[in-house]
Amino acid sequence: MMLPKDIFESTPLFKKTNLKNNLYKIRFKSEVNTFNKKNDNVYLLLKDTEKKNKACILVHGLGMEIGSKWDTYLRVVPETIGGCYIDLPYQRHRKTNKNLLTSFGDGIFTLNFFNQGTLDIIKTVNILKSFGYEEISIIGISLGSVFSIMAMALDKRIEKGIFILSGGDYSILTWKSPVMFKVREIYKQRNITQKSCLEKRSLLNAFVNSVKKGKNPFDIKSNIVCLYFDPLSFAPLIEPERVLMINGLFDLIIPRQATTRLHRALGKPKIIWFPTDHLYLYVFKDRIISYIKSFLR
Repeated sequence: MMLPKDIFESTPLFKKTNLKNNLYKIRFKSEVNTFNKKNDNVYLLLKDTEKKNKACILVHGLGMEIGSKWDTYLRVVPETIGGCYIDLPYQRHRKTNKNLLTSFGDGIFTLNFFNQGTLDIIKTVNILKSFGYEEISIIGISLGSVFSIMAMALDKRIEKGIFILSGGDYSILTWKSPVMFKVREIYKQRNITQKSCLEKRSLLNAFVNSVKKGKNPFDIKSNIVCLYFDPLSFAPLIEPERVLMINGLFDLIIPRQATTRLHRALGKPKIIWFPTDHLYLYVFKDRIISYIKSFLR
């Protein structure tokens, strides 16, 4: 992905609608054209504040799109901070008939999926800046943490990142996470094995070393597509003191090995482990909100 020349400067045309009190719905056209009108309209939910010192973008996970109120997740953002919830491609208001878990078996689709969502986040930063917000942070949950890491690595205006239920290394996620069983079935039909996958990903270390030398991951040439959306490829561009990780000790969807690999790649930032799995982390939401408030202070 080549970053558009003016991606950090140009504020997209957007429509802002007041829903109630300080809550606004914002719609703008995605930077990426997938020729699907529904998917290519980006929706934000903004909890605006009178003082514009800080705002936080909240990036949801795959399972958080079903049967939940749109503004529920803004509650994790402290009241004194502007909160901006973004719909990811093909989800929530952008949802189409596409089955994402099956589509992830197509490397090119997956690359474009992460590229689109990442550029949408950067454009969201532009919008928040146009409203006068000074400091921008990001909270990514599960799948949303991948987008958050990519956006934070590419856009230095995002000062802090909180990655919840996050992990890296697609060789672990693809072959060990139960959520990826459909992808494994597709790979089996194509005679792609874990061994052949690992052999191709042997180029990861050299790729990451180039990033450590200051290269944008998208400026590095490689025919291994997954390197361009693996959090490990972007982690060297983020300083550990700007990161807080929150994970479940018994998470199977994001295996602990994937979390520890990401933690090391990020330079071992502060990480908080809760005695739970992927689906029941919400039980600790009050403590999580407390950690978020403290970190974003």
